[in-house]
Amino acid sequence: MKIGIIYVFSLLIIVVGFGTMMSFSISPEVTIMGEWKEASWEYERLDGYGQSLNEEHTDLTAAVKNLLGQHLVIHEAEVWNFKPDGKLLLTGNGEEKEVDWRLKGRGHILEIRYDKTNIERYNLSALDNNSMVLHFEADMQARGIAKLTFSKTNFN
Repeated sequence: MKIGIIYVFSLLIIVVGFGTMMSFSISPEVTIMGEWKEASWEYERLDGYGQSLNEEHTDLTAAVKNLLGQHLVIHEAEVWNFKPDGKLLLTGNGEEKEVDWRLKGRGHILEIRYDKTNIERYNLSALDNNSMVLHFEADMQARGIAKLTFSKTNFN
């Protein structure tokens, strides 16, 4: 009988501890809200250039960014403003575009929809109150992984 009470008491402590930890954690949906400014695009594992591109490949980086971004809604967006209603306002080159967004999986996949057939998915590899890092895999023409880094411009 004593062993049963010990097991029940231990389970209760674990459940209460887990619940307490979860109540103190901030949801990624809350952290991502607000305005984010594009800080950099980096290309990792780009075919023909080893592990990454560096400062000496700046012209190529701009050309590759244009190639990779041709079919991406975020291509010219320099400021991303995440709204609580699931809307994302993309601003850049004097234009604004509003699209839908949501986090999927365990909060590590950012899905952007700008119509029923065009959906982009990004791996949200880092997110805190000041910075956000997204990765996306490029198409077969320019195989590789692009890393987009953002810094928060306002704090809600």
